[in-house]
Amino acid sequence: MAEGSQICRNPACEVASSGVCAQGHDPVDSCTEYDAEESELDPGEDVSEEIAKVENYTRLRSSEVLTDADIWSFRKSHHTTTVSLIGEFKTGKTTLISGLYALFCKGTFAGFSFRGSRTLTGFARRHHLALESSGRTIPTTPRTSMADGVGFFHLNLVGEDGVEAHLLISDRSGEAFQTARTNTSMMDRLGDLKLSDRVCFLLDADRLTQPDTRAGYRREFKQTIWALVQNDVFKPNVVLEVLTTKIDKISRRENSSELVSELDDFENALVKEFAAEGIILETFRICVLPRANYELGLVGLEDLMRRWLMPAAPIEILPLAPPQTVRSIDRLVEFWSKEHTNG
Repeated sequence: MAEGSQICRNPACEVASSGVCAQGHDPVDSCTEYDAEESELDPGEDVSEEIAKVENYTRLRSSEVLTDADIWSFRKSHHTTTVSLIGEFKTGKTTLISGLYALFCKGTFAGFSFRGSRTLTGFARRHHLALESSGRTIPTTPRTSMADGVGFFHLNLVGEDGVEAHLLISDRSGEAFQTARTNTSMMDRLGDLKLSDRVCFLLDADRLTQPDTRAGYRREFKQTIWALVQNDVFKPNVVLEVLTTKIDKISRRENSSELVSELDDFENALVKEFAAEGIILETFRICVLPRANYELGLVGLEDLMRRWLMPAAPIEILPLAPPQTVRSIDRLVEFWSKEHTNG
C-alpha cells in the first residue's frame, strides 16, 4: 500500500497497518467507516502461478513397508540382499522381523551397525505390541493379512569392515502360501520370490510335535516346499533354508528331550529327502520371543544375520571356451602363438 494512504475515515483506526477494524468488524469492509474504493491493502505475493509452473517434485517417503513397485527402483540403485520368509499362520514371520529391528535399536548386533531404514514406521508398528508401553501383559506381534499382499522391510547396515549392506526382508500372509500349495494356479502371484537371494521356510516346532497336529503339519510343510520348487518360483541360485521356531514351547514340556529328538529326526529326514533330488536344504533353529521360557533367551539370531549378509560368491564373467574347436579359424590364436614361439 502506498505510504500515507488512508482506507478508513476513522483517524484512530489502524486497519491500514494492522488489518484489524477498531470497531471489531469482520470482515473489515463491513464497517461503515471503511472506504472500499480507496482500499489498497497489500494482498501479498500471488504464488499460485509459480506453483503451477513447478513440474518436478519430490515425494516424501511414508517409511511404511515397501511395495513391489518400490523395490524395483531401489534394487537398481543399491546392491541388496533379499530374503523371503515363508510359513503358515502364526509360525513367527512377523515376530522375526520385529525382533531383528529391536536388536538393532539397542546397538551393534552380529558385527553390524544400524545406519538407516526406509521402513522405520513399518518396523515400529510390528514391534509395538511386544513393548511394555503397549499395555499388554504378554508380548506379541500383529498378524499379516492376506489382503495386505507382500511387503518388504529394509535395513541399511554397516559391517565391522566398513562395508555397507542393504537387507530386504519380505513379509506375506501365511494364507497366501497355503492357498498356493493347494491351487498351483496361484503361483504366478508369488513373483516376488524370483527376486529372493535366500528363502527361509519357517517350521513351527510346537505344531510339529503336538499329537493332534503332528501328522497333518508335517505333510503340509513338505508339500509347500515341493510345490514351490516344482513350479519354478525361485531363481536358479537361490539358497533354501528351514528356520525352526517356537523351540521355547517344547523346552518347557516334561518330555522335552523326546520332543527335541523328534524334531532332529524330522529335520534330518527333510534334508535327505530333498538332497535325493539334488536340492540343497539347510536347517537352523531360532528363538526370537521366548515367552514360554524366558530363561532360554534368544537363539540363533546372530548366526542368522551373518548368514543372510554373507558376501555372495564372485560371478564368473569370462566367456566359456568352445567345447570343440573343429574350425581352423577358431584355432587362429593358437596357431599364431605356436608360430611366435617357434620363431
